[in-house]
Amino acid sequence: MKRTTKILLSVAAIGLFAVGCATTSGTLSDESLSLRKAPVHTESTIKLQNVTYSKAAPGQAKTYERSYVNAPPLIPHSVEGLVPITKKNNACLGCHLPSVAPSVHATAIPKSHFINFRPKEIIKNGKLVKEGKVVAKVNGGANDVYAQHTNKLYPGRYNCTQCHVVQANVKPLVTNNFKPDYTSSEATKRSNLANTFNQGVDTTK
Repeated sequence: MKRTTKILLSVAAIGLFAVGCATTSGTLSDESLSLRKAPVHTESTIKLQNVTYSKAAPGQAKTYERSYVNAPPLIPHSVEGLVPITKKNNACLGCHLPSVAPSVHATAIPKSHFINFRPKEIIKNGKLVKEGKVVAKVNGGANDVYAQHTNKLYPGRYNCTQCHVVQANVKPLVTNNFKPDYTSSEATKRSNLANTFNQGVDTTK
């Protein structure tokens, strides 16, 4: 037993010694830690890419396919004078609200943005109740995603530019070989998340 213990301790010591040697001989520089190849503690040597953003007016720009099914679409037009979005002003809504979009040939805000995925919930008599509807037993889990449909834009979707960015002509820092598998031709330009968010969901397991 003692012999086995000594062998194990010896192996552990050798392992620690090897790790120590590797650490001291393979020290990484600040410049090698990121894609920008610059020190992590200063911005003085940083040279930003010369990015060319879309200058086309709304309705005049070429749109790109979505990166994948239900991905946030890129903004194809210039946003000069349209941002920043504030609590009192969101210029995006002037064209993209469903009630307006068809008349100006804009992409309408999808139904998923009018859904509250975080409705008020309480536990009552051992059951999970959301907006007055029993959706699951506390210890059993829910069979689907419960959401409250509304006729108003959900506040969590109000800040459009937290997900949508302007199209730009930029050279990628990392090669991307990802190829999306669209479920339909419409999926390249329209969202159907409101109709599919329960697909494949089973939280009872």
